[in-house]
Amino acid sequence: MKSIAVISGTQQESTLLSDLLHWHGFTTFQLHNDRRLLPLLGLMSPELVIVEMQTNQARLCDRIRHSPVLGHLPIIACAPTRPAYADAHICAPYSAEAIFQAVQALQRPRSFPSLRSSEVG
Repeated sequence: MKSIAVISGTQQESTLLSDLLHWHGFTTFQLHNDRRLLPLLGLMSPELVIVEMQTNQARLCDRIRHSPVLGHLPIIACAPTRPAYADAHICAPYSAEAIFQAVQALQRPRSFPSLRSSEVG
């Protein structure tokens, strides 16, 4: 997993988290919740979404989960309580370690092609 969309309520919040993720090798997209959010997410094709905003967080997670284009994306919610449609939850204030543990937990296992017995040795 290399590309992560960070959705937050303020520019400062998203910049801090995006910088932290970038320093650890991730590509990040900083977004704010408005009517253009879902089309932008669809164009960016992130592998994971982190929702850092406090207001309307549950509604946003619901919109992402029910989107035909984005519904497959794992969602991490940074908030006091876990929204119903989030795959992982981190209580604010959170540490860098907590973020990376949640990202690792949601990484999809890589599938390797199976070898047939005729292809081995």
